Amino acid sequence: MGNLVGIQLVELPVVHELHFVDVLFSGHVGWVASGNRSPTSCCRLCQNYIIVAVRASAGPRYPPEPRRTAAKVTPSRRLAGILLALCTITLHSAPAAAGELPGEISRLLSKYGVPENSVSLVIREAGPDREVLSLNPHVPRNPASVIKLLTTVAALELLGPAYQWETRYFVDGKVDAEGRLRGNLIMQGGGDPFLTVERFWHHVLALRQRGIRHVDGNLIIDNTLFKIPRHDRAAFDGKPLRLYNVGPDAALTNFSATRFVIEPLDGRIHVFADPPLANLVVINKLTPSKGKCASRNAGWSLRLERAEGRILARFSGKYRTRCGAHSLSRSYFSNQEYTYRLFRYLWESAGGTLRGGYRTGSTPETATQLVTMTSRSLAENVAGINKYSNNVMARQLLLTIGRERNPDSEADTRAAGIEAVMDWLDRAGVDTRSLVIDNGAGLSRTSRTTAAQVARLLAVAWHSNWQPEFLASLSLSAMDGTMRRRLQETGLAGRARIKTGLINGVRSMAGYVHAANGRHYTVTMFIHSPKINFWNGNRIQDAVLEWIYRRP
Repeated sequence: MGNLVGIQLVELPVVHELHFVDVLFSGHVGWVASGNRSPTSCCRLCQNYIIVAVRASAGPRYPPEPRRTAAKVTPSRRLAGILLALCTITLHSAPAAAGELPGEISRLLSKYGVPENSVSLVIREAGPDREVLSLNPHVPRNPASVIKLLTTVAALELLGPAYQWETRYFVDGKVDAEGRLRGNLIMQGGGDPFLTVERFWHHVLALRQRGIRHVDGNLIIDNTLFKIPRHDRAAFDGKPLRLYNVGPDAALTNFSATRFVIEPLDGRIHVFADPPLANLVVINKLTPSKGKCASRNAGWSLRLERAEGRILARFSGKYRTRCGAHSLSRSYFSNQEYTYRLFRYLWESAGGTLRGGYRTGSTPETATQLVTMTSRSLAENVAGINKYSNNVMARQLLLTIGRERNPDSEADTRAAGIEAVMDWLDRAGVDTRSLVIDNGAGLSRTSRTTAAQVARLLAVAWHSNWQPEFLASLSLSAMDGTMRRRLQETGLAGRARIKTGLINGVRSMAGYVHAANGRHYTVTMFIHSPKINFWNGNRIQDAVLEWIYRRP
């Protein structure tokens, strides 16, 4: 036999057909001669790989029949050992079969008591959209916040990345030479999902620059753009103060969020509200204490009271100085009351006065438009939605899609938004059977989609004209958003762009991975199990992302 020239590992395609002729066997090794080619090859199939040992063609083309002699270390047996060792290594690192989970993923699921039938996982190579792994792809499951991908991709396609919202201001009276408005100031909400305190401050300045200083009437908040029922903040989980339960509103400002900051300084405990609101009074009775910081939330309490038009925030108890600064963000007011209190504080800070209070209602036909303020672009807002999983922004976006679809309709705006998204998905080739969008944010017990549907959406987005804007909206592993603290000690930093989701019993993710082999992959994973939580869900997801990253 000729001398050993080398050993080659050849990956087989997912769908393949092999043609070998004159297959003979010697010991543990299959010897293959193919056609009239001069080398002879020894091959052993290892899952999706074939190990090829190439020998020079000196001597007979085909190896002779094996002799029935006592076992000894022959070149064939030595080569067989090498091949079997390579096969063992290959089986450990080779890709899993299409419906089979990698061993390390299966072991983690078993460790946490999560059955494989509770998991849907689809991994595909982006671009050619080739399947790598598919487990329970067509089972409808609750996607949690991953549903935001459907809302944001559809919005980019239907509205365009440069789309902006407009908030208009009107007056229904005359402004005299001293800057006194003898009537009402009207804020007509346009559905801006990111009208933060900083941007709202610019609105106030724009009004002051147009000569208004004193308002004799009320602030009228016109939030009638969206035709939606009254939102119940407690309906989802009985926690109405949590920010994720804030409902959409055409005149929403700063997500209706109040952040109380507790900060030890100079031997005292300081407390302040950010942003400050009109007639919100902080009564601080916290005293400093020594000792280990077991919990920043232990030893003190906050109680809110209404008294003579004021809101009293009473802090009492002891706060351990070693806990450092701590903040608590909640939504204590309705969207309309919050907008009024924030506006009044900013207006008075800018030197203005407001004699009346506030009420909600439509803009009178006789009102005069004073100024129009535009929002950030849709592309910028999509980043806020996906990177930080902002629920109320996603709800606002779905309603905006609905309003643009039927601008003059009195019908339900959310239903119109869902209809518009479903129509676009159908045109894009995404199967919408069994798909339930609900509110477009994922804070829902009824939302349903399949891993196959989301995988198809990711493929559509990959080839979209707005691919750069969409990819930039996803959290970067170990860098920002909901993925900021994950995968920091791996080679995956910045190489995975992921949207995550979490509600009780659900952990989900979808996005893209730039693997070490230079290829890009899409990944969609839903886990539904009473055993799943934030921490073990992260462990499983991270293991999947690392497996994709290390693909040969």
